[in-house]
Amino acid sequence: MSLMLRQLAAVVVLVAWTAAGSPASAQIRLADESDRAAFRAWFVLLADAQFERQTEDVKDCAALVRHAVREALRAHTPEWVRRSGLPFTPQFADVRSAPRAGTEGLPLFRVSADPTPKFAEFADAKTLIHLNARSLGRDSRALRAGDLLYFRQPGQREPDHLMVFVGRSPFDSEGDDWVVYHTGPLDGGPGEVRKVRLATLAQHPAPRWRPIVSNPNFIGVFRLGML
Repeated sequence: MSLMLRQLAAVVVLVAWTAAGSPASAQIRLADESDRAAFRAWFVLLADAQFERQTEDVKDCAALVRHAVREALRAHTPEWVRRSGLPFTPQFADVRSAPRAGTEGLPLFRVSADPTPKFAEFADAKTLIHLNARSLGRDSRALRAGDLLYFRQPGQREPDHLMVFVGRSPFDSEGDDWVVYHTGPLDGGPGEVRKVRLATLAQHPAPRWRPIVSNPNFIGVFRLGML
């Protein structure tokens, strides 16, 4: 079997497993649609803001998602806004059904598929997708602000890669299809947060990074379980 056929087979298996048999169920249950809207607004803004001012805790693509989830669920007091370094004060409601921190931090993500699951504040990219998100298929037209684009690049040290779909950005006057992501360690350095239009990404010079159905490395569009 050729490499491309093996990759396509892996995509089919992963998407089918995630859609039908995956315990893609996060710990957090947001109370209602208004809470989900509040979370989505904060999550998107905080992921987007990392391109403007990267924080020390964001060192790879999964850390970007974890940061945006964790900070979206906090109480956004005047002190929080001051420490965040945002160039404006967001006018979003806070999430009312945010979880309480335990002795081991915030129980944000499911980290085991056991019948009695475990939850933790840390989850890598693969765990975020497999246990904390659900598949929306491989058509990027299904993307809504806050959704994740998931790529798998076999042969890399860290093959699982996530990008956050921002949509319209308060930091950019043009476009409504912005995507933000962290490269992870790159060329011996720490890497960086990057931001690109989805339409531009679809024409990426390296075809393996294009979010299109014909790219076997593009696993698809995923939505966090809490949404």
